[in-house]
Formats: sequence, structure tokens, C-alpha cells
Amino acid sequence: MKILFMLSLLLNSQISDAEDWVKLGEAEVNWGYKTPYRINLMSPKGIHDIDDIRQGMQAIQFDIEWLAPQTSQKQIALHFKKLIESQLATPESIQFNQVTINRLIKKLPEASRFDRWHFYFSPDAGTDVVIKEKKIHTIIGSEINRALYQAWLLKDPVTTSKLLSRLLKLGKQ
Repeated sequence: MKILFMLSLLLNSQISDAEDWVKLGEAEVNWGYKTPYRINLMSPKGIHDIDDIRQGMQAIQFDIEWLAPQTSQKQIALHFKKLIESQLATPESIQFNQVTINRLIKKLPEASRFDRWHFYFSPDAGTDVVIKEKKIHTIIGSEINRALYQAWLLKDPVTTSKLLSRLLKLGKQ
């Protein structure tokens, strides 16, 4: 069991450090009339299978580009809390994951225009959150990782199509 855990940590750190990421697509996230950030879906070069990505079976990166001049830590905390909780199935599930959600949102700082945040998702090791080239948190727990993943990637058919646009174009050829 320890060997499997160590291998997944090693794989996750190699994926997080990989310089060769391919952009699969992008979509803007709206808060009503405001567009605070653009999200880019990235995949390790040469490793991108659309079905595996949709099912959360492949390592990917969500790269966030902040667009708003300033977004307060309070706004960011509220957004991520709602984003994750909206994908959890029941009130019991939300309550069960509340400690993990709170740990994440406490570590998220305010954001300024052109700030970039990276969420490195590994199906086996969780999600590393990297801000200003520094890993600030690792989200552990399959249910909460799946919720964040689905909140961005599977939000709606249009967003999913935009994020996977490169793979969808390749599939039509």
C-alpha cells in the first residue's frame, strides 16, 4: 500500500512539473455580468483521450487566467465554496466534505488581473493547487476532486465543448 501511495505521489509531482502541456480549449467563467477568469484545459503532451478526460481518468491541468482588475479573497472563497458544493449530491455529502472545502478556500488568496493559478488533477493523487509558482495546497478526497473537476469540465455542454475544442476538432477529421 505504501509503495502504491509513493508511486502516485511521484507521478503527480512529475505531471505537475511537466513543461510540455497542450492546451485543449478554454472557456470564460461568468458571475452574472462579470467575467472574473478564463479557464484553460491542458493535457500532458501526447496524452489526451477525450473519453478518459470526461471520466476523470487522466491527469489534466486547469489553468486559470484572472481577468478582473481585482478579485477579493472573500469573493474567491465564496465562488469556490459554491462551485464545489454545487456538484456534491446531498447535504450530507456537503457536510462531510466541509472541512476539506474550508481548508482549500482559506489558502486561496485574492487575485489580480493576469494572475495565473494552476490546478493539476491526477485521478490517483488528488489536485495540486499552484499559485505564483508555489504549491499552496493539495486537495485530497475523490468526492471533492470529482466535484471540482465536474464543476469546470462538465458544467454544461457549451463549456465542455469549448474546453475540449481541440480534441473535438481532431475527432471530426
